[in-house]
Amino acid sequence: MPKLKRLLVSACFETAQRRRQCSRNKGHDISKGDRCLVIKENMSKNNYCMECAQLILEKAKEDLNGLILELDRND
Repeated sequence: MPKLKRLLVSACFETAQRRRQCSRNKGHDISKGDRCLVIKENMSKNNYCMECAQLILEKAKEDLNGLILELDRND
């Protein structure tokens, strides 16, 4: 059986080893030792503070739920 296509990009939580800046809001700093969301896309890594990570994941959940509802309507 063929391997399933991944819909989501590579994402994980990391503990910052040095100070980072949030990719969504440049005013949000990620201090050394803080957890952050790291999303890898097209050879680049974007770092997001936990506040922005929450918003990103909520939006992704809404988008996926919308696709599931659309799929269910077509059954």
